Amino acid sequence: MPNPAYSLESFLIQRRANPTNHFVLGNDAGDADSIISAISLAYVESVYFGGQLTPIVSIPQEVFRYERPDANVILELAGIDNPSDKLLFIDDLNEMLLSDTEKGLASRSLTLVDHNTINKSFRHFQKNFIVTQIVDHHKDEKQYKETCIGKDRNIAFDHGHALVASTTTLVAERLLENSPPYPPSIGIVLLGTILLDSVNLDESVGKVTERDRDVVNALLLYTDWNKAVPSSYLKKEEDGNITVDTNELFWKIQHSKYDPVFWTSLSAKRALQYDYKDFHHHHGFDTAHLWKNQGEHFGISTILMSGIDFMNKEGFYASTLAFMKQKQI
Repeated sequence: MPNPAYSLESFLIQRRANPTNHFVLGNDAGDADSIISAISLAYVESVYFGGQLTPIVSIPQEVFRYERPDANVILELAGIDNPSDKLLFIDDLNEMLLSDTEKGLASRSLTLVDHNTINKSFRHFQKNFIVTQIVDHHKDEKQYKETCIGKDRNIAFDHGHALVASTTTLVAERLLENSPPYPPSIGIVLLGTILLDSVNLDESVGKVTERDRDVVNALLLYTDWNKAVPSSYLKKEEDGNITVDTNELFWKIQHSKYDPVFWTSLSAKRALQYDYKDFHHHHGFDTAHLWKNQGEHFGISTILMSGIDFMNKEGFYASTLAFMKQKQI
């Protein structure tokens, strides 16, 4: 029987101590959506649908701790203290898969979230995985069609557009298949990430969809906020019930991402890898007009500080060239 009283923190501690044979993994960039969708989907599938899923954060522990302030804040708001101590990371997965290979163990099931083709860095472990589920909002690259079909292939992308602003919207839709109320720990991580990815449901940015709005309204309505950890983002309604001030919650998370103190503290290399995206012609981005050699890649790093301040960082020039060499761009 599902036990919705089982907090997200308890679930993560239990899975870290005893990983299962079914992993949930986000994309290489490891932004808040990839991290939180992996954690929340593993929780929802395990607690409400009887699955045995273990979330993996798709970046190293050190990168998560020092370079993902938004994801850390979202988890802390859900009552998870020192989240990096409660999670499994890409390095842990590497060790487990090497051990599997040495022992000749059977392949493990894999759910991909926020992407739909196994990350480049894990291609050498292809044989260790059977992709059985995809939850994503990017162009379908048509992989794993023999092992991942029907409802298990949930790719919200059509005619060149994402149908939702955040993968966590799709996780929330899955949660909403169950009877409410929902625990505040899962409600807050889903709500916080959807608000972050849709820029607080702002129409002018062009990301938010009706599905995002519907899910936000449902989470506000059906989560038991009376049991939430007291915080400035909670407010009391006229009937005495507790709800969420979405503007306050959004700015709390958004501020952590844009905090000038945080960006000043990062080295040039850390700033470059903070939110790095890799593009090539297989990902629906036609680079043929840019290069004669279609195998080439180029990369974009999103850096949330002025260009002048970034270029004034110590070792900017050498760090940037080394980063380009490392990423082969």
